[in-house]
Amino acid sequence: MFYEECPAPPSLQPFVTQLWFVRAEPQARYEKILPGPEAHLILNLSDPYRLISPAGHAQEPRATEVSTGFYAGLQRSYLISENPEQLFNVGARLTPYGLAAFTNQPPSDFQNRVVDAESILPGFTELRSLLTDAGPGQAFEALTEFLQQRLRPGYQADSRTTRTVAALAREDIEIRVLADELGISTSTLERVMMRDCGTTAKTYSDVCRFNRIVIQAAALPKGSVPGRALLELADYYDQPHLIRAFRRFSGFTPTEYLRVVQSYGAEYATFVPLEEVTI
Repeated sequence: MFYEECPAPPSLQPFVTQLWFVRAEPQARYEKILPGPEAHLILNLSDPYRLISPAGHAQEPRATEVSTGFYAGLQRSYLISENPEQLFNVGARLTPYGLAAFTNQPPSDFQNRVVDAESILPGFTELRSLLTDAGPGQAFEALTEFLQQRLRPGYQADSRTTRTVAALAREDIEIRVLADELGISTSTLERVMMRDCGTTAKTYSDVCRFNRIVIQAAALPKGSVPGRALLELADYYDQPHLIRAFRRFSGFTPTEYLRVVQSYGAEYATFVPLEEVTI
């Protein structure tokens, strides 16, 4: 596996946090992508693969074929990727409010969804022909130039949004307390977050908490008692509450998750290899 990442250049911050590049053979035919605190803009340079969403309102799994470029907004649940034989991708991690710097389309339109990047950023998939044999440096340069050209002139993120996102990504904090620190009401904070990020502060807090838990859980020593160890990490009131939340975000019980991730390693904490689809 070859993986490289670098911080986004100052011209793209705070909207883009990192650029990344991967060329690898997948560990398994499928992988379960767990929800995290950032959105992703990805250019697929390998063969097409499928992203499978768990059953939604239609009560049926939804599959999206990914052939070139796509944008994955903040997810409230896991996705399953059916991988090609070789992975070759270059991408950018965006803050929850990052998309607003590049388009005036409402961020709420893209939450819990994976969409063709062309529908948001026309011309993105044209990068594919330029990067067929690219290394990380060339890929990062091309992606940076593309995004810089599409920044909305004069756009600035609301400081209340940036402070909220940073605080919730860092630690558990009550939304009421956070609103008080910002000098606004809870309802105003939720409206600001929905406008800029397409999600409420409460929902974003839940996703961030789960993401911190799985990253720490993946690093637990083998033989850890899942319920007890994760309860200490999660600060949930009881084990049933933890199991319900864990299943909602990951489709795993804590025991199932630890068994799988410890067999592959902590680097697969949020991209969990699967030999077969279980949704």
